[in-house]
This record gives sequence, structure tokens and C-alpha cells, in this order.
Amino acid sequence: MKKKKNSISIAEAVRIVINHHPYIMDSLRMDIINYSALASKIEDEVLKIIKRKKIRVEAIKIALIRLSETLRNEEKIMEENIRGILKNSVLELKGDIVVLTVKQEAILYRLNEIMKIASNSRFFQLTQGTRTFTLIFDKRILTDIKETVGLENIEIFIDNQSAIIIISPKEVIKVPGFVSYVTTQFARNGINITQIISCHEDTILILNREEAARAYGILEESIINLRR
Repeated sequence: MKKKKNSISIAEAVRIVINHHPYIMDSLRMDIINYSALASKIEDEVLKIIKRKKIRVEAIKIALIRLSETLRNEEKIMEENIRGILKNSVLELKGDIVVLTVKQEAILYRLNEIMKIASNSRFFQLTQGTRTFTLIFDKRILTDIKETVGLENIEIFIDNQSAIIIISPKEVIKVPGFVSYVTTQFARNGINITQIISCHEDTILILNREEAARAYGILEESIINLRR
């Protein structure tokens, strides 16, 4: 029987279903799942996608096994690339950082003044959102920034922050999963990230000052272990 034009194969349908269940995908990558049980569980979802009334569960199981092998190979390659980037990265830690979220119009009309003030700061980042700007900077210029933008235009102010800067080889912009790899390490250790900024070869993580030293230590230990 010829395959209908534009029809979706069982393997394609299985991948679509698994993509909607990240926790199952992780289990497939680690090869710690009962393929027969999973095939039965996702049978209805697969049938809807391929638009059939019936299919052999065994066919879904085979597709799952093959998908698991593919995912493990992809994961291995991706992790090797990420570790290669991290191994060749260096870290910087900056303290006394504050985060200020300001109404958009307050920045647009005063951008020149703000940038003049920023030139006196050892650390300054400006990120535009849909309705606001977020400024992250050295606390020493806080008073000047507040006076310039106006207290009535400040949406959020977060004090006592630190910045961890990961300076990586330029290949980092082409390697998927690098930021996820780093942030997962923090999440597993109960460390919250206030802001994440990507600037070409730099990945900038803003954290509470009380957690920054521990977070820095986790990254530093990872880099040292990878270099051994």
C-alpha cells in the first residue's frame, strides 16, 4: 500500500507526541522507561496525529526505541559541545549591583543623559522589554539614575545583587543548550537567577548577593573538573 502524500509516519507522530512531554523525553534520553507501557499510553495521541482508527502498539514501541537511541546520540554530542565551551570559559564576579525596571518612555526621552551617567559605572546593562526597560548597574550611580528617570517611573527596584559573567569562546553563540546547562546547575542547588543577559560571548547572570559566591563556586568547580 502506497503512503499517502503528506501523510505523517508513525515515527514522526511519536516524536511530535514526545516533544509535548519533556519529562518523557528526558526519560527516553536516559533509557529508563518501559517502552511497552509508554507505547500503550500514547497510542491515542499518535492515532489522532496520523488520523487512523487503529495501529499496532508494537509499531509505536519500535518508534520509541529508535527515538530513544537518536535522543541519546544527540544529547551526547550536545553535551560534549557545551562542556567544550564551558571548559574554555572564564568567570568574573561583580558585587554591589542593582536592578531597576523603568517605564519605557522615561528612558527613551532621557537616553543620552543615562548613557553619560553609565560611562562612570564599572558595570552597566540596558535591556528593552515590551513596556519597560531594565537597567542593571553599579550601585554607585543609583542616585543619579533615579534622579534622571524619576521615582514615579520606577516599576521595580532590586537591591543587593551580584553579577557572574561567563566569558566564553565565540562558538558559544552556535551551541544550543549552554545557558540551560548552566542554569540547571543552579536550579539543582536551589539558586535563583534574577536576570539573564546574553551579550555576544558573555553570558551574564544576576543573582542575590548572598547566593552569588556559592553560585560562582559551583561554576568554577565545573570548569576546573572539565579541564582536568
